Amino acid sequence: DTLISIKGMVTRVSKIVPEMKVAYFRCMECFDSVRVRPHKGRIQEPHRCTNCRQALTYVLQHNLSEFENKQICKLQEAPEAVPEGETPGAVTMTVFDNLVDFVLPGDRVNITGIFKCAAVRAKSTSRTVKAVYKTYIDAIHISKLDKGKISTSELDLENTNEYQSMFEEGQPREGEDDSAIDATDEEVLQTLAQRSDIYPLLTKSLAPSIFAMHDVKKGLLCQLFGGTNKNWTRTRVRGELNILLCGDPGVAKSQLLTFVNKIAPRGIYTSGRGSSSVGLTAYIVRDADSGELVLESGALVLSDKGVCCIDEFDKMSDSTKSVLHEVMEQQTVSIAKAGIIATLNARTSLLAAANPVDSKWNKDLSIIENLKLEPTLISRFDLIYVLIDRIDEKVDTYLANHIVRLYRAPKDQDEQALPPSVRTSKKKARAPTTTLVDGEEVIPLDLLTKFITYARNHH
Repeated sequence: DTLISIKGMVTRVSKIVPEMKVAYFRCMECFDSVRVRPHKGRIQEPHRCTNCRQALTYVLQHNLSEFENKQICKLQEAPEAVPEGETPGAVTMTVFDNLVDFVLPGDRVNITGIFKCAAVRAKSTSRTVKAVYKTYIDAIHISKLDKGKISTSELDLENTNEYQSMFEEGQPREGEDDSAIDATDEEVLQTLAQRSDIYPLLTKSLAPSIFAMHDVKKGLLCQLFGGTNKNWTRTRVRGELNILLCGDPGVAKSQLLTFVNKIAPRGIYTSGRGSSSVGLTAYIVRDADSGELVLESGALVLSDKGVCCIDEFDKMSDSTKSVLHEVMEQQTVSIAKAGIIATLNARTSLLAAANPVDSKWNKDLSIIENLKLEPTLISRFDLIYVLIDRIDEKVDTYLANHIVRLYRAPKDQDEQALPPSVRTSKKKARAPTTTLVDGEEVIPLDLLTKFITYARNHH
């Protein structure tokens, strides 16, 4: 029994089960009663009555016993914390009372609890136990990790299920005392929003290390800010945007996906080559504790109310692409497997990157012919960007200078490279809420995430 603190991502949450807190026994001879509390998960039944001294007369009264809520969660090691060449480990976690239903699949959390072990019987009918014990964590405190992530306090109370996502503004971030938007931050954000050049400023602040691509960055900003869901009498129109980036190789499509995945809420990054249809939606596994068949959430369900980034979209198999039709339009995943019939919420924005089949974009062919994708799947993307690597000496020179400047000292040398008059005017005009990157005024990443969070929650 050791007190530990670990970080990870919740992959599965069981249903709520009752756990006996106080057992109430009553003697059938003299009707004397006694209360017994469990010790290490076991309740020791009294052998002899303390009043009439009769043996084996106590009977457990379930309706008079006290119970507490219990939930079993599966915690997986965070992908960024997995050592090189290893697969992520997983551990079982039990939560009680007020921690029940606090986390949902896909949440990144910091767990403080007691690391325990329990003996496992070789057979259910024998008293012999295995040499290897089962380990688990009794959670004491749970905090959600949203460092550098856009958060939202939206919670649609209709059509909810156990896989529904919920983001709470003000959860403490890793390495920070509090990430809530206080009055000072709100004043800074309001001042920033009143600027006349706020749209170009936001565009330059999104992935400033990537040269140009202003139109693409504007589309990604629209996806991060999100739209408004329209709920009418008999229908619902989604507010999430789906974006497809396609074109020549080596034009920073994967870099844009990586940047969006870092700041997007509940961002999941996957590759088309290594994804299957059940890995994206949900799959059936047998629970080791109860022996029942349970649903494990896939990437699209884990990124509910977030952004799911899929690289190498053109290399996905046909069966994998077919499951995206329902997700991209109806925002749900329907499952009918092993006697489990369910409709899971997958209200996610899809950001995909694809390369042409000939490794070079053919301008004489259409998008469908270049990518070899179904027209029904292409039509579900709201924004499609074709990125062409044009041969232009002037543009290539600007790009080369931009790349060289990225390897220099980030602050002083950028300003020293400018003429003195421009350097002085930029220092006077630059607000304290912005910084200089490659000679351009940009919003810092932490302030950018707060700006998008405030806009999503209040407008």
